Amino acid sequence: MTWQKLITMPAQKIIGKYEIEYWSIRDGKVWHQDHKLAAADASTFEVFKTNDADDCPFIARDAASIFHAWSRLAKIDRDSFVKSGIYWLDKTQVYFEFETSLKALAGSDAASFKSLGGSYAADKNIAWYYGRRMKNCMQTKSLRALLENDFYASDTEFVYFDGKPLPGANQAHFKLLNSKEFYSSDGKNIYYAERKLPRVDLVTWQHVYRRWSKDKNHVFDMNTIEQGISPDGFDKAAAMNLSNKNQQIVEADMRE
Repeated sequence: MTWQKLITMPAQKIIGKYEIEYWSIRDGKVWHQDHKLAAADASTFEVFKTNDADDCPFIARDAASIFHAWSRLAKIDRDSFVKSGIYWLDKTQVYFEFETSLKALAGSDAASFKSLGGSYAADKNIAWYYGRRMKNCMQTKSLRALLENDFYASDTEFVYFDGKPLPGANQAHFKLLNSKEFYSSDGKNIYYAERKLPRVDLVTWQHVYRRWSKDKNHVFDMNTIEQGISPDGFDKAAAMNLSNKNQQIVEADMRE
């Protein structure tokens, strides 16, 4: 990830997916798509590029200012403006890119701000998930993201999924069972994402395939008991077959 001068780019342009011309210099002026940045200095104009060749960012700067697309953000301190994880900060504020805008996070403290990995971050007073304030997180200094699956985090009080407390989860005994498929346990319950599996037997529970699991009594689709299906002999092939049937039903419903 780095700042790259637009005048050094081939043809002084950045072309993205679907041949969209995101940035260009035309007749000595900077353009973002079809908008001319009248206040931008083309000779010093830089675009922030990531390692993704297809990424055509909206964040840029010249010698004096920060820009988001064709908007000049005069309130941002250009010289202290840096990226931290998926967040940005200058000497006084923390910022997050919300689709078509770069906004300051209200109440944020840039001096104590830390990106924790994935979408989680915290300062001395407030925790953040994907730019949203985590109202239940009061222990910001102890907040840690679970790097195996960055939907999850924990502090000394709670386990969080998607930025919200996981209902009833015992933080001290919490662990991911299958991080890619969102299964976890706190020693008393098994969760799929943020929901408990009902009437699950922890001793015999096992993940089968993707969103399918079973115990000695039930087959589960995510957090729902599949009625009329015996766990005996229910294996990956059976789960794949059910997945295909369900997909066919969904596609048929969409065609009607």
